Amino acid sequence: MADLQGLVERLEHAVSRLEQLSAESQQPPGGFGEVNGVNGGVAPSVEAFDKLMNGMVAEFLRNSRILAGDVETHAEMVHGAFQAQRAFLVMASRYQQPQELEK
Repeated sequence: MADLQGLVERLEHAVSRLEQLSAESQQPPGGFGEVNGVNGGVAPSVEAFDKLMNGMVAEFLRNSRILAGDVETHAEMVHGAFQAQRAFLVMASRYQQPQELEK
């Protein structure tokens, strides 16, 4: 059980660090609020991910809290992983795909 608690703490620390790095990162060229050069909102991939988070993942978390114990602990770890993935998607959506170099 102590190992599991240690893993939860490490995951929470990693998510916090990702969120901090995301907040501190400089905005890409083109100004604030642009997503791949388009002004406003979040990218469609982030919107789709949010729908997943607000649907099935939220239901999983609610049910896991009811069951409590190790199930709840595991669910919080999964939630942390999903939060980290969302932070990655947001960061990736702010930048254009690099151009391939011609050989």
